[in-house]
Amino acid sequence: MKKGIDMKTNKNMISEELLASFMEGTTNLENTALVLKALAEDEELQEEYILLKKLDAIMGENAEVVKRLPLMAAVAESDDNLCDFQCEQYILKRREIDFDTSSLSEEAKNNRWLREKGTPLHSVGRILEQKDLIVMRRFGAEIKDIIRAINAGHDVIAIVNNNKLLGKNENALSYHAVVVNNVVDNSVVLYDPASNKEETYSIADFIKAWEDSKSYIARVKSKDYDYNPRPIDLDDVELSVDLIDLREAIAENAHEVWADQRQEEGWRYGPKRDDIKKEHPDMVPYSMLSDSEKEYDRRMAFDTIKLMKKLGYDIIKHEDSPAYLELISKLKNIESARVCECGANIFIDQIYCPYCGKRLDWKKFK
Repeated sequence: MKKGIDMKTNKNMISEELLASFMEGTTNLENTALVLKALAEDEELQEEYILLKKLDAIMGENAEVVKRLPLMAAVAESDDNLCDFQCEQYILKRREIDFDTSSLSEEAKNNRWLREKGTPLHSVGRILEQKDLIVMRRFGAEIKDIIRAINAGHDVIAIVNNNKLLGKNENALSYHAVVVNNVVDNSVVLYDPASNKEETYSIADFIKAWEDSKSYIARVKSKDYDYNPRPIDLDDVELSVDLIDLREAIAENAHEVWADQRQEEGWRYGPKRDDIKKEHPDMVPYSMLSDSEKEYDRRMAFDTIKLMKKLGYDIIKHEDSPAYLELISKLKNIESARVCECGANIFIDQIYCPYCGKRLDWKKFK
């Protein structure tokens, strides 16, 4: 699925997740019928579906199935799409931290933490960070993580599908920020900015609504050095041969960037690291590094590419992109084709012959 495609119809609302499940063949009978009905009635949805099928064909029929994370999606189920903004103010008040609402709002908008469509998930908690609080964001959390955080005196902002939480249209996705105040007696007590009061739901109903954000939370605490890294799980992301080649290019360039910065700071090669003399054994071309020394850059590059796919982006080579393929198709259908001296067909977008490599002189064809 591509980012930014809003699957809505006049009579039905089809979420990206539902359409993706339909295309993967994992929907139940009821949801399959719902999607088919929407496709039959909505021409715009039909066009989007056809486009996605074409993209799948370009990427390969057997492309890996990745559980995408909605990091760029916006939480917006509240007045003026301010649910996260209100949750963060709620936490500041509870912690008795002074703030000015107008100043916070201006800062949030200027830094694009708060946008017209709401607050992107990756920006949840940014205002709190400006108030000297620590915010740790995590996908794939569990109820026990929330309980542990509350018992430690931390605040927890959870992202839920508000439609499921309220028992509305469960096929419609609406991300909403809430503050989890307590988990007790099989119930979850939330501060809901939409009602501006505490609401209580069963743990089962909360989890059902929470799962749609891939169980995303922002855990808030005062500054300390108790840090337990929890990187996003990328084990389900596999890369094609082309992307593995891309990994090596990124790794090499990352080393070049590092070495260039070091050189500007006065560092040079030395047989061992010396911070006083500013000498470092890795101040050599990437090709001179041992495989063990290259591993850090390779892992960084590998995980960066995997993370992009996990967050819902596909990496497509220019010549495989839909726009490029459409251009080539149009060029082949107009009377602009010529024949190179080697006998190969050439087109007006080409500078060199793709077969013999000769630079093309288009004046000869006029």
